[in-house]
Amino acid sequence: MIYCFDVDGTICDECCDFGYEYAQPIQEMVDEINRLYDEGHTIKIFTARGQATGIDYEQFTKEQLDEWGVKYHEYHKKPSGDFYVDDKAWTPEAFLRRTK
Repeated sequence: MIYCFDVDGTICDECCDFGYEYAQPIQEMVDEINRLYDEGHTIKIFTARGQATGIDYEQFTKEQLDEWGVKYHEYHKKPSGDFYVDDKAWTPEAFLRRTK
């Protein structure tokens, strides 16, 4: 299976008011993502960091993901938006509850 994960508010806390350097990982999400990766699933990371401002946060974000120990196969930019509508979307809470 292929799993796609957002960064802010999903893998880490919402940090935009203080700057991305203050983001803290949500360890339960990191652990579950890594479990899926270790089971052979494909993990894709998507983020809109910098899309609205034009600032390139790709290298910084990849370094954060590495620091937090997040295992993934692909990294992608997504467009900036206030809402994302998707028929296959889960909230982080629903994702974590699915195996309990």
